[in-house]
Amino acid sequence: MPPSFKAAYPYLLLTLSQVCFSSNHILGRAVAEVVPPIGLSFWRWAGAVIILLPFTWRNIYAAWPAIRVKWKELAVIAFSLVILGNTMIYVGLNYTTAINASVLAVAQPAVTFVLSWLIFRDSITLGQALGVAVAMVGVLTVLSHGNPLSLAEFDLNIGDLFILVAVTGLSLYSILMRNVPRELSPFAAITLLQAMGAAMLFPVYMWESIYIGPMQFTAETLFAVLWAAIVIAILAMWLWNAGLAQTGANKASVYVYIRLVFV
Repeated sequence: MPPSFKAAYPYLLLTLSQVCFSSNHILGRAVAEVVPPIGLSFWRWAGAVIILLPFTWRNIYAAWPAIRVKWKELAVIAFSLVILGNTMIYVGLNYTTAINASVLAVAQPAVTFVLSWLIFRDSITLGQALGVAVAMVGVLTVLSHGNPLSLAEFDLNIGDLFILVAVTGLSLYSILMRNVPRELSPFAAITLLQAMGAAMLFPVYMWESIYIGPMQFTAETLFAVLWAAIVIAILAMWLWNAGLAQTGANKASVYVYIRLVFV
């Protein structure tokens, strides 16, 4: 691998991950009327685990001693990703628009910087701060179609509050991924965290099925689940985690802006 490509490789992974992630907001909003948000989130993660487990269970079994030592930290990471992160996006998109969610997601790099300093005392360089500021202005300009005054009409609703929780959860996930045992391969780590998150989400999924409405397995919902499981929960998560491992959460967080442009 040429040195120039090797240096750019992590950033290519992060870019491709955001192209895949951009479909998450679009998908969540498109099927909001026919697919219950908790059901979509649960089957997204459960589907990904079902697909990955035949290929990763041996690594998970071999790494079990390390997993037992760090199970509490892993549970927090899984909760941040599955419950606070993705599930809150799907719930929020039942009450707000994909564009609103994108505007709010502009805050993710700043939230990542603050949490990484609070938890690990990670330093933030002047260049990183300026880069985030410039990128934030650029993304907001694109989202407002060149008329920043239109953002003054932006009104928060309950869906937007769920999106803000999701932003915090995804930031926390990115920061805490450094605590995943090295004995786990990237795909084994994804499998384990998503399985833990799906188990946490299952009681909420059952409550939604009983008191709000069960998930109807039609061609439309099956396509949504398969897309969310394969493209987002497996492909996008692997790309993101691989790039994140080489750059760190602060640098990686800026690539969220690429996703917002595609939404």
